[in-house]
Amino acid sequence: MRLTGVGGVFSASHHSPEGVLHGHSYEVWAWFSQGDARDVQNKLETVLAGLDHTHLADDLSWGEALAEHIALQLPGCREVEVRRPLERIGARWIEQPPPEGAS
Repeated sequence: MRLTGVGGVFSASHHSPEGVLHGHSYEVWAWFSQGDARDVQNKLETVLAGLDHTHLADDLSWGEALAEHIALQLPGCREVEVRRPLERIGARWIEQPPPEGAS
């Protein structure tokens, strides 16, 4: 399978499990199996603009949930990776194929 990847960055705050308010800079890569790179880049930028300089809801505080949240807003997206480069932490969401026999 061939994928086209596009990236972007945003900054947001959230509460740690201990309740401490703090923020991170996030790097996001989204991968698509089809589509023009400029078009998918514009889609990703729109999604990230909605997250930039916001306070993330508690259910988006974990990278895996954040990656899924971003992916579900990007039609045709196959994979999203969310990284916090300064901490060298990352999470990934990968589209799962439908179960065998599902139509």
